[in-house]
Amino acid sequence: MSVNYFKSIYNSAWRILIIVAVLLQVSLMPLDFLFNLRGFEWYKTLDLCISLLYFLDLLLSILRYRGIKNHAFLKDVYWDTYSSSKYFIADLLAILPYAVMFSNPVFQLFRLFKWVRVIRTAHYFQSRNLRYSTGISFGLLWIGTFLFSHWFACIWIQIHGMEESLSKVGNYVRALYYTVTTLTSVGYGDVVPHGNAEMLYNIFLQFIGVGFLALLVGNVVGIFTKKDPAEQRFLENMEKLRALIHYQHISKDLERRISDYFTYERKQKLGYDETELMEILPFGLRNELQLEFKKNTIKDIPLFSSVDDHFVRDIAQYLSPRILTPGDYLFRIGDSANSMFFVQKGSLKVLSADESKQLTLLKKGDFMGEIALFKKTTRTATVKSVGYSDLYELQKKEFNKVLKKYPEIAEKIRMKSKSREERYI
Repeated sequence: MSVNYFKSIYNSAWRILIIVAVLLQVSLMPLDFLFNLRGFEWYKTLDLCISLLYFLDLLLSILRYRGIKNHAFLKDVYWDTYSSSKYFIADLLAILPYAVMFSNPVFQLFRLFKWVRVIRTAHYFQSRNLRYSTGISFGLLWIGTFLFSHWFACIWIQIHGMEESLSKVGNYVRALYYTVTTLTSVGYGDVVPHGNAEMLYNIFLQFIGVGFLALLVGNVVGIFTKKDPAEQRFLENMEKLRALIHYQHISKDLERRISDYFTYERKQKLGYDETELMEILPFGLRNELQLEFKKNTIKDIPLFSSVDDHFVRDIAQYLSPRILTPGDYLFRIGDSANSMFFVQKGSLKVLSADESKQLTLLKKGDFMGEIALFKKTTRTATVKSVGYSDLYELQKKEFNKVLKKYPEIAEKIRMKSKSREERYI
C-alpha cells in the first residue's frame, strides 16, 4: 500500500479521536455543573488528557496549514485548516484544562469552542467520503439530538432540583424523559413543572421544541430522500412516461418496453448516465473518469489483454456508451459502416442475411463491426441484441488514430477481421 494511503488512514483516525474527545467532554460538562465532577481525580486527569490532545491537534493543524498554504492545488480544496483566523482562535480557547485551573465550572464553557472543529471535520468526512455521506449525516444528526436533549435535561435538574426519592441516575433519566417528551411536543403531563421558573423553562422548551422537531423531521426526510438517487430518477422517468401515455397514444407493447428499460436502468446501471457527469467536468478529469469507467471493459477484451496502460488511456477517451434493448438491431447487412463496437454486458446474435441462421453469439469482451472499417464497404452481417446489452462504440476516425499509434494492435484486429470476413461472406 502507498504512503498516501497510510497517511490518509492516520489523518482520519486522528480526526475521529478528536471528535470522540469533544463529544465525551461535551457530554460530561453539564454533569459537572450538577454533581461537581471536578472533585474527582479521574475527571481532572481526563481534562488534562483532553487538553493535551487539543494542544497536539493545534500543532498538527498549524503544520498542515503551513504545508499547504502555498500549494497551488491544495490551498483551494483542503479547507479543513486555519484558512481563517477564527478557526485558530476557537481551537486556542478550547485548549486550557479549565476543570483543573478553576473551581468555577463556568470557565469550562470555553471548551465548547472545539465544537467548531467537530463541525468542520464532519463536513470534511462528508466531502471526502461521498459513498458514506448519508450514514455520516444520519449519525451526526442523532448524536446532536442526544446532546441537545442531554444539556436541556441537566438544566431542568438544576432548576427543578434533585428528588430525594430517586438516585442520581434516576433523577437524570426522569429529567431526560421530561425534556424529550416536551421537545417533541408529546408531553404526557406525568412530570409537572411547579413555580414560575419551572413553568417558564417549560414554555421555553416548548417553543424550542417546535423548531427542533421541524429541523429533526426535515433532516431525516432529507437524508432518506437523497439516499437512493437511482430510485428518484426511476420514479421521475416513470412519471414522464405516465404523462406521455396521457397526452400521446402509444401502443401497450411500446409502453411495456419503455417501462422495462427504466427498470433495467435502475437495477443494472443504477439510474446513472455517465455522459451527464462528463459534460460538466474539465478535460483532464473527464479523461481520468472515462479511464476508470472503461479500463475494466478494455482489459476484459482478449485482444487487449496484454496492452499497456498508455493504450488503455488513449482508447478510453474515444469510447462512447450505447444501450440496446431486447430485440434491437445494432446493424443489418448493407447498412453504412463508420464504427466498431465492444460488448460491455449482455449478448448479441450475429445472423445470416435472411436472419434464419445464427452464425455466432457475441458476449462480454467481444467486439464487432471492424470489417467495414478496414474496407470501404457496408456491414457484412446482421447483429441483434438478445436481451439488454451495454456496448461501447469507437468511431472510424478515432479508430484510425489508435491503430496508427499501435500497429501491433491494428495487425491483430486485421487478422480477426479477415477470419470473420471469410466466415460471413
